Amino acid sequence: MARRKFARLKSALYEAELTQADIARACGRGTTYISRRMNGREPFNTADMLVIGRLLDLPRDQWLNYFVDGPVQEGAAYANR
Repeated sequence: MARRKFARLKSALYEAELTQADIARACGRGTTYISRRMNGREPFNTADMLVIGRLLDLPRDQWLNYFVDGPVQEGAAYANR
């Protein structure tokens, strides 16, 4: 069975009783914009992560667990420099 994209973020939305439409409004975006990110078609940008993280009261040091879908390697951001 396929793994659900952004499962932790979707669970946090469910627990907060918020929808993707609520997130879109808070970010000043359309629902299609948020849907494309929640389905892994486009990456989240830092401005959106900031709004969503604050709205869901997510600890900033945990954001990678919510906004990066898949394994995160230590130092991966610097690997291609």
